[in-house]
Amino acid sequence: LALLFTGIWPQRAFIHWRIQMASYVTNFNRLYQAGFSPNLVDRPRLEKHLQKILNDVVKMRGLIAPACKETHLQKAIFEAIQTVSRNMVCMLELQINAHWSSRTSHFVMINAHTLRDTQQMTQQTLLTIAHALYEGNPQPILANTEKLSEIVAELRQLSGEHKGDALAETSIHGYVWLSMELARQLELLSHLICRALRK
Repeated sequence: LALLFTGIWPQRAFIHWRIQMASYVTNFNRLYQAGFSPNLVDRPRLEKHLQKILNDVVKMRGLIAPACKETHLQKAIFEAIQTVSRNMVCMLELQINAHWSSRTSHFVMINAHTLRDTQQMTQQTLLTIAHALYEGNPQPILANTEKLSEIVAELRQLSGEHKGDALAETSIHGYVWLSMELARQLELLSHLICRALRK
């Protein structure tokens, strides 16, 4: 990979940034699926993988300055994309912790259809973003953001429903809150990437 970078011509930085960003989003999606797979009985070990995608985000910083020069996009857009990408990894880690923190809550979360819908929508959004980055076309992303907003509203409602088992309640609330937050971050990422691709 290092070899690849030494030979980049100046006008290629934005394409490389797009490919790396798409790769990050794709890997994030894989970890997201692995973390919440209903087929797993025990918590998957994903710490190393999470650390790796966080490192990948940090490495992308090197492409920001040359990509700005090429595209005349504001540096702030790339910086914001970096921040959101980092936030998403941290949230995913917390969300996985909440999902696996107790058997009761885990069972409730696997069976809550709103949460399943959220997971599917999150995966769909991540795939759409990755595809848009590969193609360089922001169009498909725009269709998803409305659905994400609806899901945030549904999750708010769900977070008020479970009373009783204190530990389960705490982890369900945590998980739901993080799901809302991740949906919001994805919305933000979608808007920012649309702006970057409209250059």
